[in-house]
Amino acid sequence: MSSTTPSPAWQALEAHRDEIAHLRAEELYAADPGRGPAFTFACAGLVVDFSKQRMTAATLERLVALARERDLPGAIERLFTGQRVNNTEDRPALHTALRGDERVMADGEDVLAQVQRCRERMRMFAAAVREGNWKGATGEPVRHVLSLGIGGSYLGPRLAVEALSAVADGPEVRFVANVDPAALDDALAGLDPASTLVVVASKTFTTQETMANASAARRWITASLGEEAVARHMVAATANAAEAGRFGIPECNVFPFGEWVGGRFSVWSSVGLPVAIAVGMPAFERFLAGAHAVDIAFRSAPLEKNVPFLLAATGVWNRNFLDIPVHAVLPYAQRLASLPGYLQQLEMESNGKRVGADGGILPWPTCPAIFGEAGTLGQHAFYQWLHQGTGEVSCDFVVVARAMGRRGEEHAVLLAHALAQSEALMTGRSTGNPHRDCPGNRPSSTIVLPALEPAALGALVALYEHKTFAQGVLWGVNPFDQFGVELGKAIAGRILPALTGESPPLHAATDHLLGVIGRAAGGGPAR
Repeated sequence: MSSTTPSPAWQALEAHRDEIAHLRAEELYAADPGRGPAFTFACAGLVVDFSKQRMTAATLERLVALARERDLPGAIERLFTGQRVNNTEDRPALHTALRGDERVMADGEDVLAQVQRCRERMRMFAAAVREGNWKGATGEPVRHVLSLGIGGSYLGPRLAVEALSAVADGPEVRFVANVDPAALDDALAGLDPASTLVVVASKTFTTQETMANASAARRWITASLGEEAVARHMVAATANAAEAGRFGIPECNVFPFGEWVGGRFSVWSSVGLPVAIAVGMPAFERFLAGAHAVDIAFRSAPLEKNVPFLLAATGVWNRNFLDIPVHAVLPYAQRLASLPGYLQQLEMESNGKRVGADGGILPWPTCPAIFGEAGTLGQHAFYQWLHQGTGEVSCDFVVVARAMGRRGEEHAVLLAHALAQSEALMTGRSTGNPHRDCPGNRPSSTIVLPALEPAALGALVALYEHKTFAQGVLWGVNPFDQFGVELGKAIAGRILPALTGESPPLHAATDHLLGVIGRAAGGGPAR
């Protein structure tokens, strides 16, 4: 059966949706005193409450039937055993091997041995930097790390460093992704090249934005310390060691990872080196261990209790059967403020596709639009729209049980707001005044972390990774390619010469806009 054909299980879900369309989540809760525990599941120390979703036990049964029809259990096994699940690029997606201890062969190579070699090098280097034994060109220890990357090479490490700031006792890490020169200028403000280490993270080592920033950072170092200083102040995390060498980074400063690591799944690899330097390798390994615990659960738990699958299935139910096109991620933890942005790339780049893995045009929507903000900031920005907007939005609340700062009273206020918003989205309010009424019945799940510490963070990120993979299987797409990203890059390559004085042939619309920009700048590339 084609992955682009509505199947019997899919059609059964559509019929079921029509049968329960009149039910509200609040009514389901009132009718079943045991609904909360029945729809709450634990995974790797995290707890996820699905009880405010507009679904019943029968809904879950039909979603499990869809997963079995799509052979999700077989797909999970193929993912973990190094088979070529990335069919359009003909390679495995073995990011799970970066955080476990299971032996896996990919293209005849023992992946575990490669991973362990790289991890040991990361351990030794991170310790040398943190303990002051890695010296710069003038003998100064490293006091600042400048991490250059984009996409997953930026979003993952930044999320981890920010989330684990309470245990970050190493050199300060600053991140730059945007090719906007002001971004690098701002990051370099107050830094001394003599005590700064630059980590360049790029799978291909050809990504335009990252390499432009890397070249600028190199000039900043060499202008002050000379060309020979590069070997003491620049290292690389990449799958293309040869290209890093051509850039001028010595082989001993290159921390390689395999082609089977996708960029948005790469924080577990040497791309996570800035994290290891910030928090220490023992904490980074606890981060890996939390993710590995989710890997084990995803691979072994029955679908009926498999939390990554249930998160995925709930999202498919909301997107495809309740026609909810937008999903909000609402972390009630300021240190998780980067989580929505991280998940935008993880989910929308993975599953934002209109063509199935078999090449057919899909007859159903795939990934919803994802956005979010840390609570309680979002409450004063877009929650009005969540409660009274004309369209529906599904939500994930992410809360941390134990206080993340020294003041327990404020943490209690934070938790009160998270629980209140979750309840209010479900129940709504009827006052007789249409301006004050809220329709409610907005579905949400709540993910509870016991504490914001390395293992829990690793589990949280891996939970969403496997949700994304499972949704790709249910929708019939390959979540590991991103060909749509390439179009704009190719066009930018044709436009760039026009901005540097040449006259290449351009689309009339682009040529017009270049003229507008040039005149606004007082000259420049007007055409």
